[in-house]
Amino acid sequence: MSLTAGGPRRDDFFKVPGKGAGAPVKPGEKAPVDRTAALSVGAFQPVVAAVPMPQRLFEHERERAAARAAGEDATRQLKNVGADVDVALTTAVLLLRGVEHPKARERVVGAVPQLAEAADYRPLDAAADFLGLDHEDAAEILEELTEHGVAGPIAEAAVRVEELRAQVQQADHEQLDELLEFLLPVSALISIAGAAAPLGALTEGDPHLAEAAKAGVVGLAAVALQELHSTEHPNVELESTELLEALTPPVR
Repeated sequence: MSLTAGGPRRDDFFKVPGKGAGAPVKPGEKAPVDRTAALSVGAFQPVVAAVPMPQRLFEHERERAAARAAGEDATRQLKNVGADVDVALTTAVLLLRGVEHPKARERVVGAVPQLAEAADYRPLDAAADFLGLDHEDAAEILEELTEHGVAGPIAEAAVRVEELRAQVQQADHEQLDELLEFLLPVSALISIAGAAAPLGALTEGDPHLAEAAKAGVVGLAAVALQELHSTEHPNVELESTELLEALTPPVR
């Protein structure tokens, strides 16, 4: 896996059966640990506050690639990258659950018109481009937000996340390479969306607009997670920096 060269997504590994949380455990195997099952929506903020931005994942992946290229034992680097991806996926579950909260949905419905009318702020289009989705997907998410305050296949995505976490925890280098073709950009998007800035309650910007933008971005992430949708990223690290700027609410 390279941070500067993408490759085609391989469906076979993503569809390995029996890897998700709750799947039957073979004799002698350790059952996957569901670290998010006991987390409530109230746990959202303190957990997200500790989530590293994607630069940490990018750095650990560079270290893994360098160790492998040098013929070194890269077990530690493999574990570091896996742990970073697991944090991002755990954050994804918290984000998916958080946008469904009734109060959050009510605030989003009130702020969506402002988001839809903002000519200079198109976070959903930027997120769709980053994930390789169509702008039509962004428009559908915006329409769902307008009506319901929440959008995307939330429940299906949450289930898929647990399956992906189990695969990451058990992956060797080659398997992680395949997973990262999809999970590196998704992890970057989730890390940005889950951070206090730019999509949190910014003092300089409109927190309600930021919350509506976050709900839309989470909805698009849910689509990508549920479909295991991936796209080529010539330089995912540079593109994530550009995404960060595109998702930042404007100062009014």
